[in-house]
Amino acid sequence: MKVTFLGTAAAEGYPALWCRCERCVVARERGGENLRLRSSILINDDLLIDPGPDLVGSTIRLGVDVADVQAILITHLHDDHLDPTGFLWRGAGFALPPLPVAEVIGTAPTLARLHDREGKSLDADGLRFAPRPVTHGERVSVSTGGTHGPDPRVRSGRSRTADGAPPPTTARAYEIVVLPASHARPDEQASFFVVRQTSGPELSHGHPSAVLYATDTGPFSEDAWNILDQLGHDGWKFGASIIDATLGLGGPGTSHMNLEQVVWHQGELGRRGLLSTKADRFAHHFSHNATPPHQELTAHLAQFGVIPSHDGLVTHVGA
Repeated sequence: MKVTFLGTAAAEGYPALWCRCERCVVARERGGENLRLRSSILINDDLLIDPGPDLVGSTIRLGVDVADVQAILITHLHDDHLDPTGFLWRGAGFALPPLPVAEVIGTAPTLARLHDREGKSLDADGLRFAPRPVTHGERVSVSTGGTHGPDPRVRSGRSRTADGAPPPTTARAYEIVVLPASHARPDEQASFFVVRQTSGPELSHGHPSAVLYATDTGPFSEDAWNILDQLGHDGWKFGASIIDATLGLGGPGTSHMNLEQVVWHQGELGRRGLLSTKADRFAHHFSHNATPPHQELTAHLAQFGVIPSHDGLVTHVGA
């Protein structure tokens, strides 16, 4: 399973807009891995988590093509993780048809934000997506790739294929587990996810591989740990765990985590037998407020066996 970090910052970006704090000044001077857009990841080339406001910028910057995405997972409805405007660019006037249909997976309050600036619900058929509401604790199966049906929006002279159907793409299957995040108001039903790939050419000897993507969230709730423990009982192990580190070297949080809390959670996942022997342990979703520049952050986390994510980082997750 290939995981590409499209963005790795908290809501304000890093360096932050309007800010001249010491960390933001250093980030601008050093550039490279110190420049972070808002958080989002791409799994293989067909599953996206969090279509936020920097999706256009990050894909252009990294040279990433998301036209084959057929599953979009949204953690919650906050602006830095969900920008409904991005769905408008799937329209036939902006993206040359045909496009495959993308399932959009999130809790009901999250999906309710899929509307334009005037409050009108987005045209799912016209924009080639299918909302799929989920609840905490639910496991859902998603299949991507293979042969696709025609895109009904295709018009004469406006198609990138002769038959009006998206070209065949690599067939894969995923299982997705929806967990309750310790974040936002209870009625907003924020989530984090486990994504397990069960078929596809990336799998070594056919063994499933799984990644835990836990942002935005504070310390995991008892309900979340119970769901994770059940996955462990069922034989699931994570080849990568990616955990919210918004508060950096600051004090502990309840709706985000600091680095000490990240290290503890990564350790606890291991103690509960949820990590594979070669699992990568990532800190992710960084704010300039208490997070040092990337080089110093890397050195600090290395002593705990944790890797800081950065924009453009690609990791290959095994079983």
